[in-house]
Amino acid sequence: MQKIKIVTDSTCDLPGDVIEQLNIEVIPLTVTFGKDSYKDGVDISSEEFFQKLKASETFPSTSQISVGQFTEVFEDLCGEYETILGLFLSSKLSGTYQSAVIAKNVLGIEGIYVFDTKMTTMAHGFIVREAAVMAKDGRSIYEIMERVQYLSENLYNILVLDTLTYVEKGGRIKSGAALVGNLLNIKPILTFKDGEVAVLGRVRGRKKIVKWIKDQITALGTDLTGKTVGMNYVGYEDIARELQDLLRNCFGVKEIIKGRVGSVIGTYSGPTAIALYFDREV
Repeated sequence: MQKIKIVTDSTCDLPGDVIEQLNIEVIPLTVTFGKDSYKDGVDISSEEFFQKLKASETFPSTSQISVGQFTEVFEDLCGEYETILGLFLSSKLSGTYQSAVIAKNVLGIEGIYVFDTKMTTMAHGFIVREAAVMAKDGRSIYEIMERVQYLSENLYNILVLDTLTYVEKGGRIKSGAALVGNLLNIKPILTFKDGEVAVLGRVRGRKKIVKWIKDQITALGTDLTGKTVGMNYVGYEDIARELQDLLRNCFGVKEIIKGRVGSVIGTYSGPTAIALYFDREV
């Protein structure tokens, strides 16, 4: 029997090759347009979702993973693995983690661990990837959990949206905030704090985004030389290229893990956004 299996949810937004190489089990959340529901990354690709988002008159809604889904997946995997480590998006953003906890208790099987990463999208995925690499290298569940705990507390996140319109439509900010920002061409910069999305800053116009990120990394005093960072984006291709050059040439980053923006996260980010994730340890 194999040792440790890493299980996560589809908001991790990891690239498909990473998921396959590290043998990560990804359970999809659901996105719904009117009467039509799709499993994130299974029934609908990122490209298909954003086409539908732009064309549809109906704003999509999202649904957490059910207790039944978790119960089925956990039970199946316990036949193959000694230990299951489930890493899920922030419990303050979704009931998915709570569903996993209930499923674990219902089954009463030893060797199932569940953890709230307090993040989502590729910040969450960055932690999942790290855990999967350690599992593949034969590290113990306790070593992996210690690392996961550390990253959940120290992974730095910079998320830049083109507009707050989609966050507002999704009910995550007060009505009217997006209109003011759009009129002033303000690009909101967000982060994760204690499991919730918080405002980190603002820039006026897309041309100032990369400079703002450069200044922020410099102000933190974080040495990224030889490190791995995570990045995902939709739209903003020019900003992504400029940011990658900055990370490699100015900060000496060794590796950039580039993820997608899936349909669940895309519901709130909209079709234009970019994000960066790294260990803030100096």
